[in-house]
Amino acid sequence: MPGPLLAISRKENNKVTILELDEVERELATIRVKGKRPFGLTFHGKDRYLYTACWTSGTIEAINLESLKTEKSLTVARLPAWAMPRPETDEIWISNEGAGVVTILDARNWSLSAEIVTGGGPSDIAFTDSGHHAWVTNERDDNISLIDAFARKKICDIPVGKVPQGIAVIRGESQLLIANFGSNSVSLIDIAARKEIQQIAVGRGPIDVVPLAQQDIETAWVTCFSEGAVSVVSIERGEEIQRINTGGRPQGLEVHPDASRIYATVGESDELIVLSSNMPCSILRRLKMRGGPARMAIAADLPFVKK
Repeated sequence: MPGPLLAISRKENNKVTILELDEVERELATIRVKGKRPFGLTFHGKDRYLYTACWTSGTIEAINLESLKTEKSLTVARLPAWAMPRPETDEIWISNEGAGVVTILDARNWSLSAEIVTGGGPSDIAFTDSGHHAWVTNERDDNISLIDAFARKKICDIPVGKVPQGIAVIRGESQLLIANFGSNSVSLIDIAARKEIQQIAVGRGPIDVVPLAQQDIETAWVTCFSEGAVSVVSIERGEEIQRINTGGRPQGLEVHPDASRIYATVGESDELIVLSSNMPCSILRRLKMRGGPARMAIAADLPFVKK
């Protein structure tokens, strides 16, 4: 059985690389996109497309996973950054950092169905309640927005640390983790109470955060851009338990579906770093990837992809 797929945006040379994740990583294809500075990426269930937000050109593009070519492009808003599929729908939500809005793409009809005002510099997006609620980090307002995805309306803003970026849902959708770039911390949010309950110190300049539960131990992995490291946090203990020096400026994070490996992009050194998930963590290998690797998306094997 072929392995899952990992897509990596290479913002400096306007390319997207797709790797097949078998026992080791194998390049399946590198595709040049039409837009400039591709950043956020997402697969969407059994959809035959990989979606990428192109920062400089203000577009969202769809790469056909059968032909492995860019097939469609649509202008969204200013500086589209992160992209996320809304569960149980055909929607792709795109944060537009330069416009202060989230744009909603109807992927089935390839049209924009809505635009929702969030706050200053919307970044990462997460969903809870089967897609009923969306959570968006606002890096210029130091808060996160809670949005009713059905009503297309912001419900409230919740203060967090400075310059919040990455977001993750944990503990059965009862809590959120927020990477605060400007506070060198991760915020823990109580979803029911709609408030921050703790900040956990990590390395300098945290950008992305992903959770990982193994043998009843719940951890969070955080790329610390300014530190040149990945921090590992114990959720239960509320503290950093390891810091792995990556060098450069790590940015994106993804977890292998079998939880055996963690992937981190380091654009400054043009590398994809593969880390072990066992503790203490170690770097397994460094894969050269020129062009400023930035964001990533991961998906289980898609049978219609050429191999």
